[in-house]
Amino acid sequence: MEIKNKMESIRKINELNLNRFPEQVFNKGEEENVREFLKMYPAPYYAIRDKSKVGGVLKLKVDCDKVLDEIGEYNLFSINVSSANYAAHQLLIGEIEILSNGEVYAILSTNPTASGRDAFINPTFNIKTDIFDKDLNVIPHFNFIYQYIIFNGLTDVIVEFSLFDKKVGINNEKIVIYELRTHY
Repeated sequence: MEIKNKMESIRKINELNLNRFPEQVFNKGEEENVREFLKMYPAPYYAIRDKSKVGGVLKLKVDCDKVLDEIGEYNLFSINVSSANYAAHQLLIGEIEILSNGEVYAILSTNPTASGRDAFINPTFNIKTDIFDKDLNVIPHFNFIYQYIIFNGLTDVIVEFSLFDKKVGINNEKIVIYELRTHY
């Protein structure tokens, strides 16, 4: 699997039918389409992400009545139902890569209000090891995450995700996938 940019990540997540929060990509000037999305997926908070570049402007907890005011600075962006709506249920967030040779790289946070970027800046776990390392047992729900990655053919892919204590997202599952990366 090769994923070269954020748009390819979105396509691959959809193609593999991985669980995600409702999300749609928009171009500047598509305010009416944004209104339709907000009506279709009502929630207290939404996230807005720049899809034109890595590390672009990210707004994780935008009140639903402020979304249209906040999209003006973007040319290509996505809006999704925010994980902030489920902060009380978030168990783990971050990114993990399990290589086909058994190596494991993970940057994870157990902070229920953390975003993926927060997990990267202030992780609870930042590890480089292999799947035989017994220390992986200290990571909450590691086996569940590992099985999810293997089952969905996501080895050799950096998987950005959240794990919740209840089922959420479009597939009504406990894991939500935010992004997949291989070559960016």
